Amino acid sequence: MVKLKEEKKKPRTGFIEKRNDYETPTSIFDEKNLKKMQQTKEKKIKIKSSIADIIPVIDMTANGYFELRNHEYMEIIQLTSKDIYSMNVDDKNHDIYSFAFFLQSFLDDFKVVPLNFPVDTSVQQRFIKRKIEKAKNPIFIPFLEKKLQELQFIESNRTNREYYLFIYSDNEYTLSNKLNQVERLLQRTTPVIKLSDEKKINILYKLFNLNSKNKK
Repeated sequence: MVKLKEEKKKPRTGFIEKRNDYETPTSIFDEKNLKKMQQTKEKKIKIKSSIADIIPVIDMTANGYFELRNHEYMEIIQLTSKDIYSMNVDDKNHDIYSFAFFLQSFLDDFKVVPLNFPVDTSVQQRFIKRKIEKAKNPIFIPFLEKKLQELQFIESNRTNREYYLFIYSDNEYTLSNKLNQVERLLQRTTPVIKLSDEKKINILYKLFNLNSKNKK
């Protein structure tokens, strides 16, 4: 008897046998990962509904300080401006050295903000209007009206460059002490001008609405 050789079984592989003479591998995909990728969605960025949710100022305290969103407090004061072109060299150098001394002495956080505001001629306009109403000689009225028009033109078309100092602190008591220190250091060169609540709100309005019409 002739013993037939037993054919060895070939180990299974990741290839698929086809009826043709050659074999090709198939692409292997992980369907689980593919489904997870399809199910995951990008998280949409939540858009804040109003400007009140964006600006850092949230309230004004009874002392006139601004309360910020990061639980700090801020105060705005104005620096007295000077015409440096009309000053002599000694006075100019004195102011420069004094302000440099302030920068070295005051180590807390602050910010100098320059802004353009329209020239306020309302007091002069009221004075001219009273003169026109009380004028007994009609010859003076055309001159007064011309002066009134000049004041109105200046108020509508010219601006003043004003400089403001923003002081920050963790609480109102410390902020008050910092303001006293700033006032003491700058009293010889650029005296500090305290602002009304309305003026400070107008400054914030200007900062948050740069393309809007200036307010007084």
